[in-house]
Amino acid sequence: MNRRTLVRGIQTIVALTLITFAVLTWRQVQSQEEGFLAGLAGIQPVWLVVATLLALQEGVCGGLRMFVLGRVLCPQLTVRTAVASEFVLMFVAGVTPGQLGAPVAQVATLVEGGMPLADIATAELLTAFCTILFFLASATGLLILRRTGSLVLPGAAQLDYLVAFSFLVFGACFVMLILSVVHPPLLKGVFRAGARVLGPLWHGLVAAMARFKRLRPLTEKPFTRHGYLRDKLVSAVDRVHEGFKIYLRRGKLSVLTAFLLTIGFFWARFSAAFFILKGLGLSTTPNTFVTLGPSFVQVVVVQTMLNFALYLSPTPGASGIAETTSTRLMSPWVRGVHEIPYLILWRLLTLFLCMFVGGTYVFRYLGTDVLERRAREAEADENDAESASPEGASTHGADS
Repeated sequence: MNRRTLVRGIQTIVALTLITFAVLTWRQVQSQEEGFLAGLAGIQPVWLVVATLLALQEGVCGGLRMFVLGRVLCPQLTVRTAVASEFVLMFVAGVTPGQLGAPVAQVATLVEGGMPLADIATAELLTAFCTILFFLASATGLLILRRTGSLVLPGAAQLDYLVAFSFLVFGACFVMLILSVVHPPLLKGVFRAGARVLGPLWHGLVAAMARFKRLRPLTEKPFTRHGYLRDKLVSAVDRVHEGFKIYLRRGKLSVLTAFLLTIGFFWARFSAAFFILKGLGLSTTPNTFVTLGPSFVQVVVVQTMLNFALYLSPTPGASGIAETTSTRLMSPWVRGVHEIPYLILWRLLTLFLCMFVGGTYVFRYLGTDVLERRAREAEADENDAESASPEGASTHGADS
């Protein structure tokens, strides 16, 4: 894929995300124009500045998380590169379904900053570990609150299944990471057994794709060859095992700091909603019982539940889903003429603000072919290293 195609693809996805948001917002504003202006009548800019600063902390704290982890392996990593990589990740996460393109974009940015790919892979695994642990703890807390009747929200029943599904997904990922550290052969055996069962189905699908002219180029990609996906998973287990051993020897404090920063950047973003309420002149006390604790804590809990819907959304930027779900969950605080102003400010600050910052980095890099070139070079180096390893040589070409 050349740079022009990549740029056009990203621009198209960004445009679709913004157009969807703009159309939904415009329809609501047009139907309630007088109410929209009335909702802005009591605006208090100071609190909106606080909300803006908190929203930006997501990128800053996320970048610092990568910095403290990356410095264990790569002392030359700078704060600027680490923070830039996080904003790039947030931009790509916001414009790709399920945030699938985010890790690749961050890796390419770190490579451009001089961090070796092997060190990046290890640090990325640790950041994933911190994120998985946060989501697992959040899902557990939400499920307990819902089960005991201590969290009552309009529309929460529809999200209970999503939170439970997330608990299972993140729990499985957590178990796999732990197995990679404690007993790698067991997890390797699981992947090899799974490959033997799913391999024929996968290769049958590849053979079917090869019959179509438009899909045939995809069947020539490396990931379609026999044993490729299995070998990748098996080698990833070894990388996780070796990487965790390094951090257990001399990076335990860094991992703890990274997890605290993970909590920090999520809670900073969740807190922005509380100060948007204050910025609109709204009461921060819900009109019905929501959950236990002060108003600030209640807003953070609700935003935590909403985050599961956004994080696993199949649409770029969670367009459509975010607006509908947020309006329903925040109804104990936001009603009537304030619904649209709150929704616009919430989306602008918690999603588009950091996306805009990250977008400046992405398009600057893409303008000089940096991300594309670096990502290609990094992948080539990784493939060469795997081909040269004894395990890679022995398993290359084996059926999956």
